[in-house]
Amino acid sequence: MIFHRRLVAKGTRAALVCAVLAVPVHASDLPLEPLATVQDLMRYAVDANADPLWDAVGSVTTRDGVVERRPRSDAEWDAVRRHAILLLEATNLLVIPGRKISADAFPSDGPGVLGSAEIQRHIDRNRVQFNAFALELRAVVVRELQAIDQHDANALQSLGESMDAACEACHVANWYPHEAIPDLPTTPPPPKGRFKAHIPQDG
Repeated sequence: MIFHRRLVAKGTRAALVCAVLAVPVHASDLPLEPLATVQDLMRYAVDANADPLWDAVGSVTTRDGVVERRPRSDAEWDAVRRHAILLLEATNLLVIPGRKISADAFPSDGPGVLGSAEIQRHIDRNRVQFNAFALELRAVVVRELQAIDQHDANALQSLGESMDAACEACHVANWYPHEAIPDLPTTPPPPKGRFKAHIPQDG
């Protein structure tokens, strides 16, 4: 009985494989269905992997002096490489059409900053531009991956600036294209609360 069940299962698998192979599937016909939102991708795929790349190399000032932070062991470089790979593939997810901006609508954060509905309309009207920003980020991360494979910390740090510029360009175009930043006050505000200037008294 067990042998019979194995033969049936084997025959079923073979029939399934033959059925799948008999139907040609082209890349354009793949059933891509974007389930996560752009906001999800930015939070959990882009930011979560870009931040470790930015933080991998730099200088930190402590009480004991300046500490140079950079990957040194193979394990540390491998950890940085993992983030680069995930960020690289996140750019491919961003260009899949039909992805919603967010699951829940959110308002504008201020003058010149778009809310979720406005961002959605803007990207839908300028999809080619949005994809170009994602591809620009991809190109930078490809170079970062090469620097990681060569254990070149200086190149990785320099490319971090390029990655920041690519991200900011996309944000300015699609998120806060006309953000109004108030001017700094020409004179400092007067102190508040119990802190008052001490005026010495004569005599």
